[in-house]
Amino acid sequence: MPVAFAMAVALFLLLGLVGGAASLFDVSAIRAAAPWRDAHPHATSAVILFTKLGYAPPLLTMAALGAGWLAWRREWVRLVAMGAAVVGGRIGIELIKLIADRPRPGFEAHPVDVHSQSFPSGHAGNSMLTFLSLALFVAPERWQRPAVAVAVIASLAMGATRPLLGVHWPTDVLAGWLYGAALVMLAWWWVRRRDARSAA
Repeated sequence: MPVAFAMAVALFLLLGLVGGAASLFDVSAIRAAAPWRDAHPHATSAVILFTKLGYAPPLLTMAALGAGWLAWRREWVRLVAMGAAVVGGRIGIELIKLIADRPRPGFEAHPVDVHSQSFPSGHAGNSMLTFLSLALFVAPERWQRPAVAVAVIASLAMGATRPLLGVHWPTDVLAGWLYGAALVMLAWWWVRRRDARSAA
């Protein structure tokens, strides 16, 4: 797990270095999304509605409900791990945004409000942090695999809305997914190690 985490960090840093307005891949993707939005206004409205679920109030409400369930069951180790991943991860995203200071795409007016810098995507990172944490730490073990699959698919869909709406570069979103998944898996690895030691 530490090796995989180190590789994730290296890839995250690479995405931070190569993406943005200087990236042909990023610019091409953003420019391609604008005609789609113009041609599909109803679908765009649905995308805007869905992307609002990735803001702090809905995600933190989901996390708080999951944390409440763990507290009721007195699963303190999982509660601490989940809290560290979700809350610590959110803080980390905001700090990285300040440090990286990557401007958002600015080819046209944004169809949704944005208030921070671009790298990494908070929607991608925070949705992965929240959904994957709920799947691993809160879902019953017999439902864990399908819960993880649903969590990943939901986060992928959430992150994909951002370049589609022209408010994030694709590399921002890739980095957000990677960041969120890496932190949650690190927390999960820590919990499993503690469980193994307790059982020994």
